[in-house]
Amino acid sequence: MKKLMIMILAMTMQVSYAQHDDHAHHHAPAPVNHQDKNFKKFIPTADLKVRMEKILNLMIELKDKKTDQKAVQAYGVKVEDVVKDIFKTCKLEPKADAAIHPALGKILKGSRDLQKGNYDLGLTKIHESLLEYEKLFSHEGWKH
Repeated sequence: MKKLMIMILAMTMQVSYAQHDDHAHHHAPAPVNHQDKNFKKFIPTADLKVRMEKILNLMIELKDKKTDQKAVQAYGVKVEDVVKDIFKTCKLEPKADAAIHPALGKILKGSRDLQKGNYDLGLTKIHESLLEYEKLFSHEGWKH
């Protein structure tokens, strides 16, 4: 039922957006290149910081349980829930928002690998994404 409601909401939002469009051209921000010498890290919101720390802490907790298939799958669900919460609550400026989305997408893919019981593949994807977050955002106290 929950999935059905999400699908209906998503379709409603798409129709609403299409009806609201004034035929102006909407352009996504240019991709972020953190290797550019002029790149300045984005400042994460407090909500984003809390949730990214939650993902990091879940992965640290999982390290000791990596041989427990049920725990790996359960942690995959927990990580996915945190990412979904980020999408619902996070309010970043457009360039920062565009920068975080690929990393969050890869964390979701990693969480789904965990849910399938594939610890190594899931961990790799999530680890790479957390490193990318570190390169893009100035998160005081972030230790990955």
